[in-house]
Amino acid sequence: MNGCLIIHGFTGGPYEVDPIAKYLEHHTDWKIAVPTLPGHGESLDLRGKKADEWIEHAEKELHILLNECDEVYVIGFSMGGLIASYLTVKYPVSKLVLLSAAAYYVNPKQLLSDIKDMIQDVLRGELTNNELYVRYKKKLKIHLYRQPTNSGK
Repeated sequence: MNGCLIIHGFTGGPYEVDPIAKYLEHHTDWKIAVPTLPGHGESLDLRGKKADEWIEHAEKELHILLNECDEVYVIGFSMGGLIASYLTVKYPVSKLVLLSAAAYYVNPKQLLSDIKDMIQDVLRGELTNNELYVRYKKKLKIHLYRQPTNSGK
């Protein structure tokens, strides 16, 4: 039998991944586990909760599936994708599916290629037409020119 652990995102709960869980329950004979991470769910209360607790809770659910199933798949949504990735590196998971994982992967080769293209556009006087430059110029302005807030004053 196959098993599937589905991990919801930060401040969410099983309701976030319910459509995929229901689909898998209806179309497979897999054992499906959709835990509610500590502090999450319908009655959200994250006070005093730490990321380690979320990982430990998901890890316990994964152990159950690994002990009962021949193959285990892990699906993670948003922050659940980070937890799923961590667990997949640590345990013999057969497949990993990330749904809007809360991480941004930087590929150094691609970054160097993009910078090279940008430099060539600078030399041709066409930097303002460079899509990457235009996209990140806006983001840099937001961070560089943001005024500090005086909270409480």
